[in-house]
Amino acid sequence: MRIAVCDDEQAIRAAIVERIQRLYPSFEVQEYPDGESLLGSAQDFQIAFLDIRMEGLSGMETARRIRRKNPQALLVFLTAWEEYVFQAFDVGAFHYLLKPLNKEKFYQVLESAVQKACEIGGLQSHNPKKSIVLKLGAVTRKIYRDDIVYAEAQNRKVMLHTTSENLEFYARLSDLERDLGNDFARPHRSYLVNLRYVLKYCATDITLEDGTTILLAKQRYQGFVKKYLQYMKRL
Repeated sequence: MRIAVCDDEQAIRAAIVERIQRLYPSFEVQEYPDGESLLGSAQDFQIAFLDIRMEGLSGMETARRIRRKNPQALLVFLTAWEEYVFQAFDVGAFHYLLKPLNKEKFYQVLESAVQKACEIGGLQSHNPKKSIVLKLGAVTRKIYRDDIVYAEAQNRKVMLHTTSENLEFYARLSDLERDLGNDFARPHRSYLVNLRYVLKYCATDITLEDGTTILLAKQRYQGFVKKYLQYMKRL
């Protein structure tokens, strides 16, 4: 699958390309600094991330010209100005993202666009295992989210318990919670739990499938139960 990234800010292009390649390393991703270079490319693409406000040809005009030669392309607009959002749908935008880009929202939109592009092209759906990247001392590791059982805060470090090993690294549990998404819950300020491994719970604690007992704080009980029920509903 080919994806185009068109934005006049090099740092934004680089961040988007890096995120796409992290999730879909086999995809071909092309960068374009402006609408003219994108339209002048001989490459056809299934998805385009397109900045609305660019010098020269605007993102809206670029999208209109794309539509004339590639009507099935999925356009995802990038903008720091919410007033442009409604204009995006005038040219059949698939979605839009507000700057600065939220990483979790970006991945949600990317995965939805890839799924839709596969349906349009009659291609096999891409549904990769979701992962995060952690800095463990001098080593950078990719960890699959489904393999994470729970995490616990230990002073300034986090101990990550996976199905096969325990990993210790410097981080804040709140940052890890944000990166891991809705399939994880924070039942206690010192713990973060993967909901898929919850076996049972009561008012004071949670029991995981491996027998581990996690504290459930009184003030977090209702929030945990709500999140767990939402998770079960998604399943």
